[in-house]
Amino acid sequence: MICLDTNAILALRFQEDSAEAVARFLDSVPQMVVCGPVVAELMPRDPQAEEWLSETGIGVDWTLGRAVWRKVGELHREYAARRRRSGGGMPRRILTDYLIGAHAEISGLPLFTLNPSDYVPFNDLKILTLRKE
Repeated sequence: MICLDTNAILALRFQEDSAEAVARFLDSVPQMVVCGPVVAELMPRDPQAEEWLSETGIGVDWTLGRAVWRKVGELHREYAARRRRSGGGMPRRILTDYLIGAHAEISGLPLFTLNPSDYVPFNDLKILTLRKE
């Protein structure tokens, strides 16, 4: 089993440039899980993220409580919309990187991410990523 970072889910969900490589990499992984903060990060782009994850067989660990994480997603979606409307650009996602990394590390699971540099602070986290070609 491995944990997935938000960027891997976005690549798959929205057929971004790396989607094919991500899909190939994950083809051999029997079980995948995301934590609540990943769902919260997905919601600004996909309010139906939870349903899509379920349909694709990717589990969600709601360890800190589903209602909390859904509320975070709603508030984050509103924040992202306000930031875009104000001309402030794309919202930064730093806190959730730490939550995602801590979830994987404490669970003892490797984390698949397209941005391994986001997780440099984690000493005991096994990071999986696509090879640079």
